[in-house]
Amino acid sequence: MASELLTLLDTFETTKNHYDKRALESIERAFTSLLVICTTFSGIVLARIATHRLCTRVSPTLCFLVEFPLIVLPGVLFVTVAHAYSGLFVGIVAIAFVGIIVVTGSLSRARSRSHFDLGKRPTVLTIVRALTQLITAICILAIDFESFHRPYRKSRLFGAQLMDTGIGLFVVTMGLVSKRPRNCSDLRRSLLRSALPLILLGFARTLALEIIGYGQDEHEYGRHLNAFFTLGFTKLLGSLFSYLARSDFQLVPLALAVLITHQLGLSAGGISAYVMDDDLARNSFLSANREGLLSLPGFVCIYLMSIYLSRWLVSKTLLSYVEMIRKLIYLGLFSLLCWGLMVGCANAVGISRVTCNMGYVSWMIAIPSTMVWLTLFIFDFIISTVLPLDTTIAIAENLEKGSLLSSSPKTVAQEKGRGGVFLICESLNMNGLTFFLLANFLTGGVNIFLSPESRSDFTSVVILLVYMLLATFVVFQMYMKRIRIA
Repeated sequence: MASELLTLLDTFETTKNHYDKRALESIERAFTSLLVICTTFSGIVLARIATHRLCTRVSPTLCFLVEFPLIVLPGVLFVTVAHAYSGLFVGIVAIAFVGIIVVTGSLSRARSRSHFDLGKRPTVLTIVRALTQLITAICILAIDFESFHRPYRKSRLFGAQLMDTGIGLFVVTMGLVSKRPRNCSDLRRSLLRSALPLILLGFARTLALEIIGYGQDEHEYGRHLNAFFTLGFTKLLGSLFSYLARSDFQLVPLALAVLITHQLGLSAGGISAYVMDDDLARNSFLSANREGLLSLPGFVCIYLMSIYLSRWLVSKTLLSYVEMIRKLIYLGLFSLLCWGLMVGCANAVGISRVTCNMGYVSWMIAIPSTMVWLTLFIFDFIISTVLPLDTTIAIAENLEKGSLLSSSPKTVAQEKGRGGVFLICESLNMNGLTFFLLANFLTGGVNIFLSPESRSDFTSVVILLVYMLLATFVVFQMYMKRIRIA
């Protein structure tokens, strides 16, 4: 009788956990994740200020070595041993920045500016993409150490942990640098040059894991699928859907239609319960990979909204003061709307990465829109007013395009000698996929040879810093030599 009672209680607890949306906890963790992201963002702000004088006087390598501890060290510390002080760090940086605004009178000086030039490749997109790369690279190795803050791990069913942002923000960054295909040629180029390589990487990863006998958590993307498949199929489907839009604005209703249909299927169609049912046998390709396949409509919505956000941002890059203020207001209101929608969805349908439901989609749009607003205000509105850049951004753009190849050796040496700002961010933007693959390779090496689960807190931080130094320095060198792979 007692054993039957225990079995009944276990069944009840399993069912309760299965449908428990953990609304309040998810909302709290969603804002905590934003706070952790802001620690690395704060480091980028400090690096921009610290390297302003250096960028035209010393070598790029020295600028890189100054940027690294300011940007990467907070990212490592605040997901491990110093996780309890994330709010304190961000608060101190915020107060210091407010002090800079008051002392320099930057708000009144910004009013007198003739224009604000966001550039053909806005800083906001560079920083948002770099943030995603940095935080993901840190977390994929840090989670293997005991010092990693466990509440930041991925959620199994419902939840909004820091590591739940990974795949969603990668889709966002993919959308931010994409355009709506306007003809069959654009569509074919998008499918062959972007979607197909990602799908092939997915096959390669699955094959490699099968060969070495290394298992993967089938509750993430399924038994055979992985993040590369999700990115590749999202790019494929997103390109097809965006081809249907006749203007960039039409991407918004199209994305909403996809999202609403997806959520109706999850809630009313029983898809959510189907995906999350642990007792369901994985005896077909669909059932074996239901997490990866049935979450795709949500990721397509994120992709479409990210394209529109990017196109709206660059629709006009030379702005007057009034236009800049208007853009900041619109973007701020949109961010608040997304956060409000996230809170409402957390209570109504929950936040679930595994199904990419409406709560998760609204969260994934809220985070980058907030970071875009912060970047636009802090870097383009305030810092560029009091610490304007001269030619360093142009140099960075030329390095990425490789246009200095035709320059004389003397000119190239002069350009290299000037250094630059955002070197780590620019490097990650030029070879983001290469950096991610290198980080995964180094993570595998650490797991095989260094037994991270048995390392002390101090040792784990040292290993993480060395790992990040190697990965970022490789792409930095590629950036300086104008080598672009992916």
